[in-house]
This record gives sequence, C-alpha cells and structure tokens, in this order.
Amino acid sequence: MSVAQAHVAVALHRARIECALALAEQNRAPEADLVRLRTKLAEATSMEEQSAQLAGPQLPLAQLSARLDLTPLAERVLIVFLALELDPLFSITVSALAGEEPRQGLSAKVLAQIFRFAGDEALELALSPEHPLVRAALLEAGGAPTYPDSLRPYRLAPRVGTYLAGSDELDQQLRRAGGIVEVSEDLVLDHAAAAEDLVDRVLDSDEETIVCIEGIDGVGRRTLVGAVAARHGREVVYLDIGRLSADKTKAQQELRALRRECWLRGAVPLIARIDTLGQTDPRRGELMAEIADALEGDGAVPGAAFITGYSGTELPETRRRVLRVRVDTPSSSTRRGIWIRALGLGPEGRLTGDDKQSEGQDVAETVQLYALTPGAIGRAAANARLIARGRVPTASELRAGVQAEIQERFGGIATRVDTTQRWDDLVLPQDTMDDIKAFAARAEHASMVYEAWGFRRKLQKGLGLAALFSGPPGTGKTMVAGLIAQHLGLEMYMVDLSQVVSKWVGETEKQLGKIFDAAQMGNVVLLFDEADALFAKRTEVKSSNDRYANLEVNYLLTRLEQFGGVAILTTNLDASVDPAFKRRLAADVRFYPPEQPERERLWASILPKEAPVEGTLDFRSLADRYKELAGGHIRNAVLRAAFLAAVEKRAIDQSLLERAATSEYRAMGKVL
Repeated sequence: MSVAQAHVAVALHRARIECALALAEQNRAPEADLVRLRTKLAEATSMEEQSAQLAGPQLPLAQLSARLDLTPLAERVLIVFLALELDPLFSITVSALAGEEPRQGLSAKVLAQIFRFAGDEALELALSPEHPLVRAALLEAGGAPTYPDSLRPYRLAPRVGTYLAGSDELDQQLRRAGGIVEVSEDLVLDHAAAAEDLVDRVLDSDEETIVCIEGIDGVGRRTLVGAVAARHGREVVYLDIGRLSADKTKAQQELRALRRECWLRGAVPLIARIDTLGQTDPRRGELMAEIADALEGDGAVPGAAFITGYSGTELPETRRRVLRVRVDTPSSSTRRGIWIRALGLGPEGRLTGDDKQSEGQDVAETVQLYALTPGAIGRAAANARLIARGRVPTASELRAGVQAEIQERFGGIATRVDTTQRWDDLVLPQDTMDDIKAFAARAEHASMVYEAWGFRRKLQKGLGLAALFSGPPGTGKTMVAGLIAQHLGLEMYMVDLSQVVSKWVGETEKQLGKIFDAAQMGNVVLLFDEADALFAKRTEVKSSNDRYANLEVNYLLTRLEQFGGVAILTTNLDASVDPAFKRRLAADVRFYPPEQPERERLWASILPKEAPVEGTLDFRSLADRYKELAGGHIRNAVLRAAFLAAVEKRAIDQSLLERAATSEYRAMGKVL
C-alpha cells in the first residue's frame, strides 16, 4: 500500500466515525455511546494528522489543497465525498442520517448534519458554483437545476478518488479525446525558435494569457508547448477538438475533465486543433463558451493557456490577452535530422537496405521532394518500417511510406492518378506542344531559379506554378497534366470537387485549405478537373449566396498565389474562369480539336502493337470520315472495336473500327 493509499484509508476511517457520531447524536443515543464515539473520533483525527505529517507536501491531498487554496473544512468535505464513493458502511450511515439513500450524492444540508453544524457555521458548507471544489469540477452536480444550493446533491468525479489514492492514470472522460503531451529527449525545435521563445516567456511570467500557436497539422505545435513546459517543471494536458464527442453533453463533460485534470496535476491546459470545430456545427456556440470557461473561467487554472489551429483560426471570446505565433515546416536540414532519428539510422543518415540502388544513399536524397512536418515524418517512417518488416527500409520502401502518409493527408478529397502514357503517345499541334514544354521546363528549373539564383528573396508570393488547360472534351488536357507530373518525377492528385464544394459557409474554404496544405507537404501536382466549377467569375453581390460564392473565389485566389507547387486547371469553358486567375497563371494553353493529319496519327497511335489486326487498316479514311472525333473519342472508338472483336472472336479490322466510330458519333449526338 502506498503512502497516499494509507492516508486515504485513515481519512475514510475518520469520516465513518464522524458520520456515526452525528447519527448517534441525532437519535439521542446514551451518553456512554456518545463518549465512546467522540473518543474514537479524536483518535482517528490524530491518526489522520500524523499520516499527513509523515507523507509531507507530496501527499496528493496536500498538493491539491495548496493549488485550490482549500480550507481545512473544504478538505474534510472532499474526504466525505470520497467516503461516499468508496466506503459502503459510510453510505449506510448517511442513509440513516439523511432518511434516504444518497443515490444522487450529498447536499450541503446532509454535510451540515454530518459535521453537526448549525446556523452561521453551516454557511461554510454552501456548495454553490463558486465553491472551489465545484469550480474546479471536482464535484459534479446532480438533481434539477432549480434546486437551492443547500439541497442540490453533488458527487465526487471518479478521477478525483484515484488521484487522492496516488494514481497517475488520466481521467477516463479525457482519455479518448486528449491526454498528456509526451516529449522525447531528442526533440528538435530549430524550426520554431520564435514560438519557443514566446511560450517560454509566457510560462515564466505566469500572466493570464492565451497563446494561439498556428500552423498545419503535425508541425509540432502541441509538442513545442509540452517541451517548454517540461523545462518549467510542468506537464501539458490537451484536449483535441477534432476528437471531441459528437454528443453535446459528453463534449461538455470532456472539456470539464480537461479543467479538472489540470487542477489535479498542476498542468498547463491546451486546446488542440480548434479549427476542426466547423462554422456549421450546431454545438459551436455552446462549445466555444465551454472552451472559454475551461481556459479563463472562475474554475480555470491560473496562468497561461494554449490553443493550436490553422492561421487565422477564430478563437472563443475571452477577457484574457491573446497572443498568436506561427510554426512553419522545418527546413530541409532539420527534416533530415528528424528522418534519421525516426528511422533509427546512423549519424551519416545512410540507407542500408537490400535495394542495391539505395545502398548507402543519403536519406535526404530519397525524401528531398517532400516537405513533411515532424509528425508526418514520424508516421511516414513508421509506414516504411512496416513495409520493410522492421528492417531499415530501402529508398523505394521509404517513398512508399511517404506516399501512404500523403494519401492519408488528402483524406479522400483528392485521389492519386497514375499516368501510363508517354510523350510519344501525345498528338498535338506544334504550337500547343511548345507551350506545354515551356511550362514543364519552368516547373523543372523552378528550384534553381528561386533558390540558387536568389529570386525567392525578391518575391513574397506567387512562387508556385499554375497552368490553365482549356479546350473541348477529349483533346488531351488531363493526359498532358499527367505527363508533366511524370516528367517532373512527381505524383499527381486529382481534386474531387464533389467532396470540396459545400453549401455550408466556410466548409469549402476549409476543404481547399486541407488540399493545398497536403499538396505543399507532399510536393505533388494538383489537378483541378472541370475547374470552372470552382474558379468561376465573381459576380455583383445581390444576395448572401453571391457574397459567399465570391468569398470562396477570393480564398482560392489567395491560396493559389501562396501555393509553392504545381497546380493544373482544366476546363471546357474558358470564358467562365475568373480573369484574376489568368493573371496568376504561368501558362494558359489552348487545346484545339485535331485536324485531319492529327486524327490520322491518333487512330494509328492508340491501337496497341499487341492487338490482333486483320487486313489493311485505312486510318486516313477514318480521319476524313469522322471529323468530329477528338483524341478521347478516338480512344473510345478503338476500345469499343477491341471489345467487339473479343465478343465476336475475331481480329480487329476496318469494318469493326468503322462500326465503333459510328457508335461513338451517335453517342456524341452527331449525324454522319
């Protein structure tokens, strides 16, 4: 039995005798019985005092009493509530004393009976919302809200009992959505020097301040606070708003559990990812008020409190001073060190897997394209080790681990598109090809121009490359986007507009922010297919719908300009795209329907060499006769002919190609 458990046992023994004495006095027991109980109570009181002296200031009850500035009577009240939870004999005695079972808890009236108080003395037991045990959420109210303070029952929060007994286990209500910020010994904060300095100053001053640390998920905002607080000898208890219970009542209980755990541990409170509380969440107003109360209300832990979120995150209204600081993605050299520690490599950072091509390769060479945050690096490294079955991963296995993390960051809003075609398969006019190659060359040499040649210092924004590919369907816009990504050695992700556009205010911008952050981190090519749905012209504001639609376009303009990667927009309706986007484009490429020589080459190039062919195929006559077919339609026609040949168990010949082309013409609504 620990020292804390031994002290709790002695304190419960005293509470049981005190309640028995109150019952004996209420029932007018013989004087001899009263004297005997009073003697036992004096002995128990002496034992409790001796136990507290032996345990010293490290006793959980003593620490809690010092934090809350509890009076001796408030400490006794706390022990009585603990006895109700743990001691069956005490509960039986209270039932006899109060005349009913204390199923909902103890009220101030029952406490007055236990301590044998009357008149002005009973006022000290008033369990109002201002009582320190109630403010700190150590006691939870039951019964109807209309009960007067003297009759309203309270129960002890289960976590308080385990704390008083010396347990370090986290509050059960907090465990699912929060926890203690863990800090590793080899933590690197080189990328967050300004934020680290501010957090250190705030904790050192102990002022009533709220600090909002901004940045993308995984950049180390929460860990930074935990590391600095550890240097001050304090823990950080956090609650992740993104994992908060969907039930409003349970969510409020989890926020109160955060306040309670901070009091019990003397910890620093932190609200993580407050930006995940959507503008349309029906709980938003009440939860924002609960968050404010947890951080600065009467029962809040004094001193600094912290919030993490994206840049410009809306915060709850508080009376405290609010400071904001940003944490950016680490530099490439810092990321290399994080990768080495995450993978357990030697100080040289060399891969030693069984892949001969990656044998001895520096880890930085493998992951230099990916600007991952520290949190994302940890997860990607874990993915790679899993793929490698516990051994040091090869370069390909490491990239596979990174790709799995990037895919998860997109969260289903964008999907990876694999390109199997080659530049030789592309049939376009020479001037269009020149525009495409110029854009690909600009993307390929962007790093040299911006970094080595110093242009990054001259440009505050607009370092990314955006291109608009416009033209009729089937002219090769999406195919070219894939070929450019393939040429740059990057992956391409196509944005699912159905998952992005929302009727709820602010949700579209939130999803777009998630896309751009993930793309920036993974250094991928973003493809916005049918981009006119998102990048439409702004209109005159005649209704709230127009205002919010214009806000979405404004947000897109800003994020596209801030985006440091490659974004390709395709559209069939060039005139519908907002002119402000075109000013930000590195290339505006028009795709035209193919002319007769190009159609002839398309018919010939789309048919694979492995396909069974019978007779002479006259591609010129097909190009002459079916003039409305673009590259995508010709591909469909050839594929249709191949399946007809497979069904009819014959080779592909001229008649099958003509039948398939005629069917494609009808599907387009055209008449020969």
